[in-house]
Formats: sequence, C-alpha cells, structure tokens
Amino acid sequence: MPSTPDASHADPAAWRIAVDASEGLVSAGTRLLHALPAFHGSFYLRPAGSLAGFALSFPLPARHRDELVWEAVELGSGGSPREITGQGSLRLGRRLAFAPVSGRCVEVPGGRYGRPYLKIVLTTRLPLALRWPPSAWRRLRPATLRLFTEIRPER
Repeated sequence: MPSTPDASHADPAAWRIAVDASEGLVSAGTRLLHALPAFHGSFYLRPAGSLAGFALSFPLPARHRDELVWEAVELGSGGSPREITGQGSLRLGRRLAFAPVSGRCVEVPGGRYGRPYLKIVLTTRLPLALRWPPSAWRRLRPATLRLFTEIRPER
C-alpha cells in the first residue's frame, strides 16, 4: 500500500476512526441477524499504512449485557498488500474462541478533505462456542461478523 507523504500512518494522533462511516453486521447466510452500529477500540497500522491488528468492543443489543470483544494482531497480507488475513480472538463474557480474520484495507486517494484515508472491511465467523447470536447457536450454524469502517486523517 502506498505511503502518504504528508501524514505518518504510525502517528495515532494523526488519524481517527470515522464513526459516521462505520457499521458492524452479524448475519447468517444472507439473513441479517443484528446491526452493531457502535464500537470502540483501536486499529494498529504499519508505517506504510497496512493494517497490523485491532482491538474492538461491540456493545450488543439491549437484552445482552456483555460486549463482544474482537482482537487480532500480526495480521498479514493475503495475495496482495490490500488483503488482510490472520487469526483473531472473540470474547463474550467468559467465553473465548478463535477464528480466522479476512478483509481488505485500501487507501482512498483525495477524500472529502483532499487527503487520503483508509477504508477497512473485516470479516470473521462467530464460533458456536460463543453461544451468540442465539438463533445461529440453536441451529448449530455459525454467524458471520462483518465490519465496515474508515480511518481518516485529523483535519
């Protein structure tokens, strides 16, 4: 991924997560089970701008008290520098499970403010060991968690 000459990807103060452009979706096949509109956490970028890892917490719908915590470190690139592959951990209360992570991290040139930003899409399976979401767990079919977000330069 090309490096942006006027902003260091390694400087956390130079970037912010664009909450207005972020959404988490939990689905079973093509059926949407839950939208997770909010999350908090961090993305870890390499100096050249590729995604090295993340630690994110998703508040679950009202009837669930716990947060879903999704983390991955030492992510590698798949067939191209824009592809993301690796192993992640998912924690829900006391339950901990591991699942592959895949996705893309693409630098978008000249965004709204004339500066490049990063668009990130991450995907993982929610292992049955988490016992969530209940509809997927009861059918013994894992659900998929997909996150869409952007990391934009501070103005």
